[in-house]
Order: sequence, then C-alpha cells, then structure tokens
Amino acid sequence: MSDAVSENVYIKPVQVTYDIDWNMLNKKLYFPLSLLSTFTVRCLLYPFTLVRTRLQVQVQQSIYNGTWDALKTTVKLEGFNSLYRGFWIYSYHLIPGILYITTFEATRLQASNISSNTYIKSAVGGGFASLTSQVLAVPIDIVSQHMMLVGLTAPSKLTKTNLGTVSATESSNKFNHRQINRIHVPNEIRSNNYRIFKHICHTLLKKYKQDGKISSAIKPFYRGYLLSTALFSLTSSIWWPAYYFYQNQLLKLDEFYLPLIIIQCISGPLSSLTSTLLTNPLDVCRTRIQVDKEKRPYGHVIKQLWKEERMSIFTKGLTARLTHSCVYSLFVIFGYETVKRVSLKDEYKSYVRW
Repeated sequence: MSDAVSENVYIKPVQVTYDIDWNMLNKKLYFPLSLLSTFTVRCLLYPFTLVRTRLQVQVQQSIYNGTWDALKTTVKLEGFNSLYRGFWIYSYHLIPGILYITTFEATRLQASNISSNTYIKSAVGGGFASLTSQVLAVPIDIVSQHMMLVGLTAPSKLTKTNLGTVSATESSNKFNHRQINRIHVPNEIRSNNYRIFKHICHTLLKKYKQDGKISSAIKPFYRGYLLSTALFSLTSSIWWPAYYFYQNQLLKLDEFYLPLIIIQCISGPLSSLTSTLLTNPLDVCRTRIQVDKEKRPYGHVIKQLWKEERMSIFTKGLTARLTHSCVYSLFVIFGYETVKRVSLKDEYKSYVRW
C-alpha cells in the first residue's frame, strides 16, 4: 500500500537558474568583495587605459605607431611609474562603479515587471546605470585623462630629462606634429603626482577664480558630459544583451560540458569586442573634447577629427581599447560572477547552476 502511495506522489523539480538576481544577494558580503575585485582589475589594466588615451589624442601617428610602441616608448622615456600617472584619481571610479552595478541590478529587477525578455531587461538596466553613474564618473575621467597626457609629445621633440619626462623642440609638419591644445604642466612638477593634480584643477578653475560664478567651477569638470553619457549608455545597452546572448548560445552547446563561470568568462570578452568595435569613433571624439584646454563645439571637434584621420577614426586606439576592454571584461566578469556566488543567500544556493 505504501509503495502504491509513493508511486503517486509528485515531487516538484528544483528550478535551476543561470542568473543571480539582486534580491538573492547578501549585500554585506557583496559590496566589499565587489570593490576589492574591481580595484584589483583596474590596477592591473591601468597602463592600457593610459596608452589608449594617448593614442586617441595624438594626430595620426605623430607620436606612437601603435599600442605596444606606446607602452615601450612611454617606459623608455618617462619611466615605468609613468604608466600609473593619474591612477589614484582614476581609482575613484570605484564609487561610480558601485553606483553603476547597483543601479543596473536594481533596474533589471524592476524591468522584470515590464518584460521577461533577458535582452530587453539588461539593455534597459545597462543604459540607465550608465546614465546615473556618469554624473560622478565624468569629472574623474577629465582630471585623470589630463594627468595621463603629462609628458606626451611628438617623436622629433622627445628628449629625456633628469626628471624622467620629456621636453620639446619645434617641428614643421602641419598634420603629423599638430598637438591637441591641452593643459601644460611645467617640467619641475612632473615628478610629483599631487602637484600635477593640483595644477590641473587650478587651471580648470581659472575662469571661476575670475568671475566667481558657480557654473564656471562646474562646467570644466563636465566637458563632453552629454557625449560621454551617450557613449557609455550606448555601450552598456549593447554590452549586457550581447553578454547574455553569447552566454545563452554557449549554454546550448551539447557536445561538451563547460562550467558556467567558464562560459561567462568567454561571453564577457566577446560582448566587449562587439560593443568596442561599434562605439570606438564616439570614444575618440569624447577623449578629444575632454582633454582640449579650450572648450570647442562638438561639430568642430568631429570635423577636425575627420579631416585629420578620415577612416582611421574607426581604428584609432582600437588595439589598446580592445585589449583593455576584453581583458577587463574577462577579469571583471570572473570577479563579478564569483562575488555574486560567494554573496548568495543560503536559501538560494541549491537553485543556481555553478
């Protein structure tokens, strides 16, 4: 009799999920671990951030012939420490970074009430997260980019100094040696990052000290804000749906089994490859606008950039940006997904595929 009853008992199968939602996380564990993970990755990859910025600012190939030449030349002429110039200012990106991922997860969860489509939810979440975080990220970008460019000059102008920086001489080529009109930092303070930071902020606030208007103090730190917000919102709206798309395609492969974390670490760089290729011209324009000493209309910057670079605008600094974004995505996704699993509440652990 008991056997007959047991045969009729229906046991509901456990619904396994591949994705961990915001409400499934222990936030006390998640936030500190996420900060540590992100800081480590940013520290390792910062030299590529610096090189990408320098490549995007140079006119044609007036200074470097590519990513690896830029790395080698920078170390040779300015010393290894120069690869981390501006890093401590850049590391404040951890704050908008936490705001970004919190907004993304919360928005994606709320978007579930509107649509169950993973791609739509992630696109909305990514776009809104970038829109929110750029309020804090743009001033950090502007100051750190100016610091990254200290010591940058054309090859015929390069002369090593006893400060480990470079000095300049005149050049005649109209295009190859035209340089962006960026903030000049005197040679005598180039070996001190704090003094460089102070000088850059002092220069950005010059107009405010003249007229005393609050707007004059804010505007220099938000130059290119609209373009920057559009760029990163677009990038996020492409990156997250692409990430889940590649993940889902890899999960469908029946020929061999891969742990989920491996699939995610493959999907991250692939989505970065996709978003970077589609948005590179916007990133070049953004960098040019933000590091120019004088404020110029967007249209003027784009026209000048096209005149000088033509189709190279699609590949300018692309190797450095691809290297940075793909490797960054690999490490960040590994850290992001691992931290989410470590921070998972006990009651959900049996519902998640590992």
